[in-house]
Amino acid sequence: MTVRIGLVSAGDSRDPVTWSGTPKGLAGGLAEAGVEVVHLRAAPAPRLDALALRAVAARRLRRPLEGGLVASLRRNRNVAVASHEMAALRSLALRRKLSRAGRLDGLVQIGTEYWLSVGPRTVTFEDRTVPQAVASPYSFAHRLPPQVIEAWRERQRRAYEQAVACCMTSSWGVESIVRDYGIARDKVHAVGVGRNHSPQPVERDWSSPRFLFVGAEWERKNGPRVLRVFARLHERMPAARLDVVGGHPTIDQEGVLEHGVLRLRVPEERQRVERLFQRATCFVMPSYQEPSALAFVEAAAAGLPSVGTTQGGSRDLIGDAGRIVDPDDDEALFEAMLELSDPDTARALGALGRERATLFTWRKVAERTLRALAPPGLQLERLAPFL
Repeated sequence: MTVRIGLVSAGDSRDPVTWSGTPKGLAGGLAEAGVEVVHLRAAPAPRLDALALRAVAARRLRRPLEGGLVASLRRNRNVAVASHEMAALRSLALRRKLSRAGRLDGLVQIGTEYWLSVGPRTVTFEDRTVPQAVASPYSFAHRLPPQVIEAWRERQRRAYEQAVACCMTSSWGVESIVRDYGIARDKVHAVGVGRNHSPQPVERDWSSPRFLFVGAEWERKNGPRVLRVFARLHERMPAARLDVVGGHPTIDQEGVLEHGVLRLRVPEERQRVERLFQRATCFVMPSYQEPSALAFVEAAAAGLPSVGTTQGGSRDLIGDAGRIVDPDDDEALFEAMLELSDPDTARALGALGRERATLFTWRKVAERTLRALAPPGLQLERLAPFL
């Protein structure tokens, strides 16, 4: 009998835009592993969900803030998203969908902004905890009222305690669950991330350094610092180049080529991204906080070394195929970029990246998650660890 697993998400788990495509990727990995995936959205119908969000945002609004009523409601929407009222509505909608889903051998609960009071064996799946999100000034959670944060923390605690296992995309998240919630370590697992885009490795020109930065959130991804440090590197190595992709401002700087936002779902833009990965000799993204960016394993698949950040789970993804630096340390970033400007070093670490990328596919992430869930009747081959 086919194993049936419910994939629960507050967003549309079939949409490649939801959570950077993670639910869709995980669903594909589960299907490859021989599972029948039942998509369950923890939300009412989209129109009702949107109306409820606006109603909760308006009810929590005490008075218009700077920018007027419309801007205040927009800002307050983040409070509504994390509110107890929306959690209750979405949890109710989920219970009704579960009652109609038929036999399920287990559930994978993506996110903990709602709760599951009934249902089969469940594992949670996330990239960071509420305390970790709140600690980042670039997260919307950082600006939530204390009472909303505390209520969300309690929902998360409840989810972790009720689940048979808690899956995190990195050991960084694992440590927070154990430290901040007191969950037993043997119940918490790092399962990694997969790739939504796998640039094909090519024989590239390593003789001159060509860095690639890809980041929709320019400030959080530390784009200004990358530009500043690259300017210093370019003075020493005039042949060096930096390609910048994402939500960046207009850039007028020697050696820097700006490409704006490139969407992988648009074939022509996807091809441009592919070519940029193939021309680059190093991927660089020292974000202020990076729970587990898929870009690092996609760069590794292309045969590139990476420079990532100490703040988050990048260490697990990059491994020995690059360097991680303190995102506030210009000197550390300069030294890492200078080291990876050496053709032999970049080539050697790029080869390590290609080998390491085999550990990060959605099929393997799904199998690690299924091992934690342990649904009856599903046989899985032993997986090599990635930590």
